[in-house]
Amino acid sequence: MLWNTGLQGTHLNIAAYPGTPLRVLAGPGTGKTFALMRRAARLLEQGAQPNRILAVTFTRTAANELVEKLAALGVPGADLVAAKTLHSLSFGLLSRNAVFQALGRTARPLMDYERNTLVCDLQDQFGGKRAMEKLIEAFEAYWARLQHQQPGFPNDPVEQAFSHALRDWLVFHRAMLVGEVVPLALDFVTQNPAHPDIPRFDHVLVDAYQDLNRADQALIDALAGNGAVTVIGDEDQSIYSFRNAHPEGIVEYPQTHANTHDELLNECRRCPRRVVQIASALINHNQRLAPKALNPCPQNGEGVVYIVQHNSVADEIETLAAYIEWYLSTHAGIPAGEMLVLANRRMIGNGIRDALNTRAQQNNRPWSAQSFYFEDALSTSVAAEGFSLLTLLVDPEDRPALRYWLSENRPDCRRLPYARQRQHCAQNGIAPRVGLDAMVAGNLNLPYTGALVTRYQQLQQRLAALMPLDIPALVDALFPAGNAEAAAVRQAALLIVPNVQTQRELLDELRTDITQPELPGTQGPSIRIMSLHKSKGLTARLVVIAACVAGILPSIDFTATIEEQTRQRQEQRRLFYVGLTRSTETLVVSSAVRIPRGVAMQMGVPVMAGGGYGVAILQASPFLAELGPHAPNSIHGNVWRAGLGF
Repeated sequence: MLWNTGLQGTHLNIAAYPGTPLRVLAGPGTGKTFALMRRAARLLEQGAQPNRILAVTFTRTAANELVEKLAALGVPGADLVAAKTLHSLSFGLLSRNAVFQALGRTARPLMDYERNTLVCDLQDQFGGKRAMEKLIEAFEAYWARLQHQQPGFPNDPVEQAFSHALRDWLVFHRAMLVGEVVPLALDFVTQNPAHPDIPRFDHVLVDAYQDLNRADQALIDALAGNGAVTVIGDEDQSIYSFRNAHPEGIVEYPQTHANTHDELLNECRRCPRRVVQIASALINHNQRLAPKALNPCPQNGEGVVYIVQHNSVADEIETLAAYIEWYLSTHAGIPAGEMLVLANRRMIGNGIRDALNTRAQQNNRPWSAQSFYFEDALSTSVAAEGFSLLTLLVDPEDRPALRYWLSENRPDCRRLPYARQRQHCAQNGIAPRVGLDAMVAGNLNLPYTGALVTRYQQLQQRLAALMPLDIPALVDALFPAGNAEAAAVRQAALLIVPNVQTQRELLDELRTDITQPELPGTQGPSIRIMSLHKSKGLTARLVVIAACVAGILPSIDFTATIEEQTRQRQEQRRLFYVGLTRSTETLVVSSAVRIPRGVAMQMGVPVMAGGGYGVAILQASPFLAELGPHAPNSIHGNVWRAGLGF
């Protein structure tokens, strides 16, 4: 197939434009990936070297999808196009020996649970854990916003001391913060523009530009050099402020990049007309830098939209599970992967998953439900300990994993005895494991470190027992079946097991899946359940957005300034907008009125009123009042069930 087969209008303009740079402003479902793919196909058909084309996506799923669609067109060299996330590209660059020698840093990002030991070790110097977390947030923000490149960084004496202490800890433990990966790669590229280890590209195509932070955007410019650049984005879909996204970059791109050519995609081909109408009404409540309309496609159907409220969260979970089962049974031939459930609290999402799987087992259904809250997979001590054991089984010299193991999940992380151990190792230029081996052998005696030695001996025993196990048995030993605290990471590991042969492959794949999860497509046999943030780029025939209550959607920090609260509310509105526009046929927006007070506190949902002993009253999300005249009236869950007969 030729690159321009069937192309017309704006999509043809995007694929065919010969100049640079090209900016495409594209709303949800308007065919931006389609246009990007055809542009890449044109470049390949016209003789561009595949390995000199870089396609930057925000997720691994999107990167793989782009390559697969190019290959499906029959374009030679499609499988050689560098389709990557900026994080994976930067990590690969930083892992090269020459880069390590130049920067003196090790490309080993800290997992969240390992970062807790860093906080523990430095907290006494910097005012406690809460103050430490704020300092780390500020440090990562400085790097993401390129403030670390400004003269005098950091200016505050406390921040200066913290920066030195943080760097010393990371260098000793041969690790880096996740937020440092791209900025460190950027620093190396800008300081060494002719270095042979820096990849060279003639064409750079960037999707979801609004989700990148300033360091990400600067790295794209540096990698592109004098090559041709295409950026695609939409400020209305910017939902990653927690990683310092810079949506202003896509709006201001023509001011920062001379001779930019613009194209606009604003007809939603994905969603039914009614979904587009209510999503547009919602997003129009935001203050936007460059407002634009999202128009429904006249050829699309009207679609089906339900707004439902339930007596309780338990009723919500049960009713939604019953509805999805009914939907699949009455729509023969539709795969379970076309069901997408979005819930911004994993307790509710996992509750729906469990209710669906119970129904599937009881009624002998050919499908199952699967949740993708992998960001929380290592949040429990059981899961984190298992992962640290796997890490040390593969690499006994891994210092962050060893540091976590020695902490034994104690509130103080054994920071005082560990400080003595670390000081001795640093002064003598030896690894922590070497020092511990010497203490076990009786060749080194450090006061008050007996607990570390005991814990290290336990580690040696565990590793010896794990070493001979095959991969399935190893997963069972590290993340036991039936243990709720290990359920999420066990699920991720079991998906990997059939595709790996070695312990190292298991570790590498599991770490990648937790930090950069790849989500299955619509043709799979599993109902997909995840947060709204994870749904970016996905579509489904049926989309259910659960827990649409104040305190969850939106979730606002009322201790913040009014300006910050406004910013949070606008981003949460964009998040809801993204969720709404995943649907290709049917949309369900669901809320509940009652929740056990303890559960509300556990999920961080603020409660304003009580409904009896141990019960809290919830209110539907205020965003529901912003869906406009095309939104249906909210109905009671029991009325919904009776009307549809499920």
